[in-house]
Amino acid sequence: MALNKIAVFGADGKLGQVITKALLECPDKSFDVLAFKAPLTPDPDVPESEHYECRTANLLNVTQDKLKDQLKGVDAVVCALNGKALESQPLIQDAAADVEVKRFYPSEYGFHAVYRKPGDEWGYVHPIWDMKNRLLESAVHHDAIQEGDMSYTVIGCGDFYDQEDEPIWCPWTQEYPERNIYTLHVVGSPEAKAQYTHKDDFAKFLVATLCEPEKSENATLNFVSDEVSHRQIAQMLEKFTGREAKIEIRSESDVHNIVKDPSKAPEKLRENSALPVDFCFIVKAAQSQSRFRRPKGEIHNHLFPNVKPTTFEQYLRRLHVGTGGVEERPSGPMRRETA
Repeated sequence: MALNKIAVFGADGKLGQVITKALLECPDKSFDVLAFKAPLTPDPDVPESEHYECRTANLLNVTQDKLKDQLKGVDAVVCALNGKALESQPLIQDAAADVEVKRFYPSEYGFHAVYRKPGDEWGYVHPIWDMKNRLLESAVHHDAIQEGDMSYTVIGCGDFYDQEDEPIWCPWTQEYPERNIYTLHVVGSPEAKAQYTHKDDFAKFLVATLCEPEKSENATLNFVSDEVSHRQIAQMLEKFTGREAKIEIRSESDVHNIVKDPSKAPEKLRENSALPVDFCFIVKAAQSQSRFRRPKGEIHNHLFPNVKPTTFEQYLRRLHVGTGGVEERPSGPMRRETA
């Protein structure tokens, strides 16, 4: 089964642009890429190519018939949607099935952590993850998949660690941190390890599954770039920047209070992120409990060995020092921890 023409929905988003770029720059195969973006947003920042076309689609009010016309001749659909637009994923899949698209990639791309309240036997899932769960269940059980007319590939990953527009939750991405100090927000133990993924690695892995579709047919796969602790990240930051890396520790009680009432979170944490603050604290709590990682048997890097993971150390060295044997910067002040 050859998958040659790929449609990417959400191609103007953070992850969608990276996926689209990886498709166009694939060294092993030439794909025809049809990118869909939202109205009034800039075109994706990707290389020019005769194999690339960008179209505008308002997914909040588009019809199945209109999408069906747009998807004729497409072999695989990749959804990289979030927010309100993600609710259109079932409609996209219905339209794709109407024109016999062979492969569907639902918008998953993450790790879902269960939140547990003190004194409560139930586990809870944040609404962001619950929406993805519900739509994922719908996608993999679609009639076209059950009848064998379409296949699916689901790809999970670690926490995306190279989000430059998240200075609070990914402070290591900033060249000039506030007051010249990197502040890492940790819940509980800074020694606990969590799994992380670089967006470029993720996109290359996804493209590899399109190059060898038999390996990923009707499969749920996961790609991880590295597994490190906040303590290790702080040490690497000081090593490569010469600046202080402060670990700010919060208790699990803080998490429970913020989940109950997000307005209780410090204003700086609420106002400087596109992500809901309660969501971020649930992620940080899971990381500090060593629950934000999959067992080895659920990680599939080995299926596509040509996709080399970018470790945290490689990323920080490249970002803050450069490549080509550049010397590390002098060590900065000792790390501080505050509770």
